[in-house]
Amino acid sequence: MLQLVWLILAGIAGGILAGMLGIGGGIIYVLILPYALGDAGITPDHLAPFTIANSIFGVLFASLSANYLNIRNHDFYLRESLWVGIPGAVFSILILKTIVTKPWYSVTYFYAILILFLGYMIIALFFKRNPEKGNRVPERKEIRLSLAGIVGGSLAAATGLGGGAAVVPILTTQLRMNIKKARSISLTMIFITALTLTIFNLFENPGIQNLPYQIGLIYFPAALPVTFGVLVGSPVGSKLGRIWSSQTIRILFGIFILIVIIEKLLQLL
Repeated sequence: MLQLVWLILAGIAGGILAGMLGIGGGIIYVLILPYALGDAGITPDHLAPFTIANSIFGVLFASLSANYLNIRNHDFYLRESLWVGIPGAVFSILILKTIVTKPWYSVTYFYAILILFLGYMIIALFFKRNPEKGNRVPERKEIRLSLAGIVGGSLAAATGLGGGAAVVPILTTQLRMNIKKARSISLTMIFITALTLTIFNLFENPGIQNLPYQIGLIYFPAALPVTFGVLVGSPVGSKLGRIWSSQTIRILFGIFILIVIIEKLLQLL
């Protein structure tokens, strides 16, 4: 019962982050899901792909709810979102099939990639000068949007974060976008990528005997409570994202990234 409460609270927190920061909420799910999946009987050898798949399942509904609210509030950028989202979905499947589902991709690799990439995101957010200043549109804008999607989709498949932890900093630093617009584009890309990955994960061979209520890599007793929390928290986060300043959002983004880095470092060590 206590574990169920923690999963729902993780979903609420992830939903708030998804709506507010445009990162999908996976940054919270990857903190909680390994414990729930381990208690259910998922062995350490299979923990990484299961954590990623169930995190992405929660990310799917977080981004769906947040995108719906963005469309209602006319905060939606279809053209830029497709330039980011389609390459992101394609590369997420490539990473899933060539790396994540392979036996050698252990939880150690999973945590190491997570820590290294999030460390880079902290540097990109806070140590690159004036990421949103300047009115000139960067050259080859579409190529840069697609590259952001490729990085975001690859990160989503490899870590379960959803990809927003990469897309938001790239859009703000490389294309000098306001973080609120970057948040909206990121959420659309996350939805496209998470939907694609979830479909593949449902049909993926888990490599172990199925648990009750498990389909492919999705273990519904863990995934559904997170999803319920997501649907509660996402509208709150979307409202906060429109009210709070870009600088406040940036600081909160950095704080949550640091929390995940510290927690995963402790587990890795």
